Amino acid sequence: MALESSGLSALPEEPVPTELNTAAQGHSLEVLRDKLTVRYTGEGRHNSDVGAIQANYPVPQRRVVYYFEITVLDQGEHGRIAIGFATKDFKLTRQPGWEPNSYGYHGDDGKKFGASGKGEDYGPTYGTGDTIGAGIHLAKQEIFFTKNGTKLRTAFRNIKSGLLPTLGLHSKGEMVQVNFGQKPFRFDLEGMISDERAAHQAAVERIPISPGLTHHVVRKYLLHYGYADTLRAFDQAAGMGSCAEEEEGAATSMAVDGPETNDARGADSSGAG
Repeated sequence: MALESSGLSALPEEPVPTELNTAAQGHSLEVLRDKLTVRYTGEGRHNSDVGAIQANYPVPQRRVVYYFEITVLDQGEHGRIAIGFATKDFKLTRQPGWEPNSYGYHGDDGKKFGASGKGEDYGPTYGTGDTIGAGIHLAKQEIFFTKNGTKLRTAFRNIKSGLLPTLGLHSKGEMVQVNFGQKPFRFDLEGMISDERAAHQAAVERIPISPGLTHHVVRKYLLHYGYADTLRAFDQAAGMGSCAEEEEGAATSMAVDGPETNDARGADSSGAG
């Protein structure tokens, strides 16, 4: 069964974040030529002195998990660095998490901020030498963070779509480098994805499925998020094994983290905290 005959057509490839957007940035930021390394050169005396910057593209939607990382090269005077996500209209003079439709994990106090200047206890503080990751589980609409390769608990649920990877710096000398997937991540993202796929496939294999409307809807979900193996098992359980074989290539091309070699191109505050 071809994609067209099943009512599912191949979708155009989504743009993914690859560098920082130097056309729009907050106060006192110096972005190096690689467009991945940024330094705060101001004094950071006031809450409105934040230097925030976002990725050049929003989080791609046709995958299960999107993820990027930063490495803190220098925590500066106070380590008021934040990582997170925000919409395109986010104020770049504020930390991610302080404004509506923004979410952040802040290094100086380890708190999480979600559309509020008042943070909540969340994880450990971080500073020079640490690698911090931010991820969105798009299928669950959840945001999580990592520190030095260890996944922290879920930070936010029922999140808004249309978010961009966002950083904030707010004290003299702070310097971070972003990894959108141009090199291996510290966190085992592929392992997380494999576990997700295995869980989905096991669940599908336990449920007897017959062709029909429900089958079509579930197939569309699995194909959209790149679950090639689960899609094949799903069709076989329904006596439609040929479907998954013919569409496996399309599903794999939409893999949750892009090409499965960290090409997810997935890649900081305080003030209020």
